[in-house]
Amino acid sequence: MTIEVYRINPETGVRTTVRRKHAVKPVEMVEVGQKYPPCMCARCEGRTELLRAKLAEVNRRSRGEL
Repeated sequence: MTIEVYRINPETGVRTTVRRKHAVKPVEMVEVGQKYPPCMCARCEGRTELLRAKLAEVNRRSRGEL
């Protein structure tokens, strides 16, 4: 299986390659479920812990513990 990412100019119709064609090996066994795996990109990495900490703080405030 191959994948290529490109952008098309709506005015001229010119196709500009964003990422060159790349071969992708399919997985052997598909995981059954409806949830997405956690994002591990540089922008999102570590946000899960930050969100959990903020949620814990909000919960403590709502219980009057702070």
